Amino acid sequence: MANSAQADTVELGAMLTGRAAVNVRLALVADAQQWILHHGQVTLDDDAVKERVWRYDTAAFAELRLPGSTVAALLRGDEQEIHGLRVAAPVPQSSGVSVHRLRGQEEWGRSTTLWPRTEWSINRDIDTPRPGYDLLVGHGPSFLNFDQALSAFLHQRPHDSTAGRSDLWRIVQPQRAGWFPRITIGPDLLTAEIDGEDLDGAVLELNWASGSQAQPVDGAGTYSFPLPHGLAHDSLLMLRREERWLDWRSFPAPAYGRARDASVVWEQPGLELDLLLAHGEGPHLECKREVPEGESRKKMLKTIAAFASKDGGTILIGVEDDLQIVGLPEQANVDKQNLQIVSMIRDTLEPVPPYESRVIDHEGRKVLAIEVSSGGQMHAYRNGQRLEFYVRVGPNTVPARHHEIAAGFRQDPTAAIF
Repeated sequence: MANSAQADTVELGAMLTGRAAVNVRLALVADAQQWILHHGQVTLDDDAVKERVWRYDTAAFAELRLPGSTVAALLRGDEQEIHGLRVAAPVPQSSGVSVHRLRGQEEWGRSTTLWPRTEWSINRDIDTPRPGYDLLVGHGPSFLNFDQALSAFLHQRPHDSTAGRSDLWRIVQPQRAGWFPRITIGPDLLTAEIDGEDLDGAVLELNWASGSQAQPVDGAGTYSFPLPHGLAHDSLLMLRREERWLDWRSFPAPAYGRARDASVVWEQPGLELDLLLAHGEGPHLECKREVPEGESRKKMLKTIAAFASKDGGTILIGVEDDLQIVGLPEQANVDKQNLQIVSMIRDTLEPVPPYESRVIDHEGRKVLAIEVSSGGQMHAYRNGQRLEFYVRVGPNTVPARHHEIAAGFRQDPTAAIF
């Protein structure tokens, strides 16, 4: 199966009907004498969930274990009685279903699992009724509005501008045949821990541009590959059975500001920095010798806004423009400099983009990395009372054009920063 594909609601309904029970999380909006589904998540898992229900005058959130046939009926648009609530689900105008096969530790739609998974999603129609923005007070925790309650219920995380859901349904199938709980990369050895429920016939491979290594997997345990010349750029670690992958990790130059993979441990942080610098400054990487001042500071903040408005990126402080690693000044207080940057971002960028700052040690020198993730919308630099938008073109940050700003806001039609 390809990593991305298409299916239809008939196939999906048949798959659900064939299961005795599934775990379901429903976000519902009150409408006259019934409840309308705003978002539904289904997990095809044998382990039952701990049931919980939050109910308010205008909204309800329920986590339950239901018969697969009940969920399939909702998918078709048939009203169902669920936990004392009369629930109806909008029927999407299109019967198309997006299918994605994701590796372990891969984040998609604010969801990450240790093991690989297959996800089916159905988008919500534009004219589907939207929830209100009233305070939610009732049988459950109190929230400022529906969006905050939804983010807390689904993700146990505070709401931000990227938390809104465009999908009506999301069905998740865990794939636990084989997966990587932990991978350790040292200066001369890669060690992979493997776990799984069906590893018969599995093979572990390490592939790079000029060669590869492979070894059979005889069960859960620890497997190693020597790295006499270190980890090659663009290496791919693959756990597979014949032509189907079970789990994988790639190690490109990590220039994007995406969330770091918690399963990968770098025992030689300098190696990670070398990979990061492999392709030089570009659309997703900018280097600074030190925490900038004046106009240089404004330029860095505009670049952070540009990173967040598109695919993400990383600012490295302690690296020259020619990629020479000089490190932060020896007398510098790293924590103080980090707090200084956090304050700059909070005070000048709207909305505040998703980012993470951390220190990388390289041969006794400290480099401060500001890893900016994609915010899913346009992020502005505040210049006095004026909001300015920027994009990244090659290694340069330039003002965004009108169509780029409009396209950025269309990524999240509910976003507003004014």
